[in-house]
Amino acid sequence: MGKKSTSLLLAGLAAGAYAYFKKPENRDKAVEAFNSTKVKVNDFIETQKQNLQDRSNTDSSNSDTTVTGDVNEDYHLDEKDMVSEGALTSVQYYNEEAQERLDAKRNLQQGDN
Repeated sequence: MGKKSTSLLLAGLAAGAYAYFKKPENRDKAVEAFNSTKVKVNDFIETQKQNLQDRSNTDSSNSDTTVTGDVNEDYHLDEKDMVSEGALTSVQYYNEEAQERLDAKRNLQQGDN
C-alpha cells in the first residue's frame, strides 16, 4: 500500500511540474530563482569561510579557545568549564570513596588490636 501511494504521489508531482514548466515564462522564472538562490548561497558560504578564517587568526594567540567551524566560541568556553568541573567532581567523588574505604579498613584493624 505504501509503495503504491508513493508512486502516485511522485507521478502527481511530475505531472504538476510538467504542467507548470510547460509555459516558457514559468521556466524563465524558475531558472532566475534558481540562479539567484545559487548566488546567495555562494555568498553566504564565502562570508562564513572569511569569518572562520578571521576568528582563527584572532584566536591563534589565545590557547584557551579552540576554533571549530560550527561551535560558538562563548559556548565552547562554557563547555570547557563544564568538562573541567565535571572532571574535578568525579575525582573528588573517587577520592572520598577511597578515603572511606581506607578509614573503614583502619577501623577494622584497630578493632582487631
